[in-house]
Amino acid sequence: CRTVQKNGSPNWTFEVVGTFTDSDFGGGGDKIIMSFPYYDEARATGKGTVNHMNVSVTDPNLAVPVADAIDRLSANSSHETKTESIRELAQQQVQQIGDFDFLIRAVVSAVLAALLFAIATMMVQSVHERTSELAVLKTIGFTDRAVFMLILAEAFNVCILAGAFGLALATAALPIAARVVTGLSMPKITLAIGLGFAVLVALISAAVPALFAARLRVSTALAEP
Repeated sequence: CRTVQKNGSPNWTFEVVGTFTDSDFGGGGDKIIMSFPYYDEARATGKGTVNHMNVSVTDPNLAVPVADAIDRLSANSSHETKTESIRELAQQQVQQIGDFDFLIRAVVSAVLAALLFAIATMMVQSVHERTSELAVLKTIGFTDRAVFMLILAEAFNVCILAGAFGLALATAALPIAARVVTGLSMPKITLAIGLGFAVLVALISAAVPALFAARLRVSTALAEP
């Protein structure tokens, strides 16, 4: 617990009488339910105050009137309250991390662009260095389509294997990260999107080299020193 007791210790002693899952209380990670009088009496600071309180209404249409009534109780006091719905609270939190979210997206986009450029350069160089080998394949009966698919397969091997390794590493590190950021998870849709990006990078980076290899003239390629 981050709250320090009067004796200066951050360690608290509790008697566990039951457990519950995140779904019972709307998710959100680590939670404990304790006796407030015990907590309030033992803590070093903030005695007699609370951070937030949850209020449930029987009718959603009563949410606004009830919120206004609660706020009027503490109006013009030293501890005015601000009552709002869970949705409004979530929207405020999203707005607070909006800049951070933009920064993360910008960094990921830059990394993706650099990765795309690196793989495309590698594929172009690979095809250029094996021009004569590709010509031999065409000579022994490989069609333009077969050569095209061969180059694509190479790009798919690199991108999908790298993507799968990265997703596996992220999944393994998730329990550690979840201790710092509550509610952090890796749903299956995220894994699917990650593999989808790997496929997209493979297609974009290998499209031009594969097309070049498919249109390669055997006579011209074999004539080159």
